[in-house]
Amino acid sequence: MSPFSHVESLAQRGNPILLIHGDNDDNTGTFPIQSERYYAALKGMGATTRLVMLPFESHRYLARESILHTLYEQSSWLDHYVTQRSPAEVEAAGARL
Repeated sequence: MSPFSHVESLAQRGNPILLIHGDNDDNTGTFPIQSERYYAALKGMGATTRLVMLPFESHRYLARESILHTLYEQSSWLDHYVTQRSPAEVEAAGARL
């Protein structure tokens, strides 16, 4: 059941992984240190990954800033790794909206 047992196969697939976690998560099954260790294991295996720790947030994100930051991170991640647009292209597309 441990995600650590799948780190090698995830890294070999080459799919980028975005991890977002509340810095003050007090849920016994998802302490922040687990995300930090998972991130380190993925990086150690050469995976493309990013870890975003949201300050002052617990297991669910309540602050407007955290929600907006999460949406920004997800949007940026998808733009870069799914649509593979450059930051200039993303900015130009946003200006047209």
